[in-house]
Amino acid sequence: MPGQNATTLQVAASVLGAVFWMIRNPRRGFNVPDDLPHEQVLTVANPYLGPCPSVPSDWTPRRDRVDLFAKLRRSASPVAEDVWQFEAFLA
Repeated sequence: MPGQNATTLQVAASVLGAVFWMIRNPRRGFNVPDDLPHEQVLTVANPYLGPCPSVPSDWTPRRDRVDLFAKLRRSASPVAEDVWQFEAFLA
């Protein structure tokens, strides 16, 4: 679709998969996404998504980080012992 991006297609494909599930299960009532059988939803969505490779990476939240606001801070950013804690993404 001209003028759209990958995120639009990803959302539309998953909504389409969920709609197909709803049509096939009309008496299941209200469900949150975590309650849906993801295999059935992805069966409909995958043709629109294309390949979704899983590739290992050594990326961490602090790798190659540039602190654009370092001059404005009164104190140094705290260094998290565990870079995978949420505060490491904020610092």
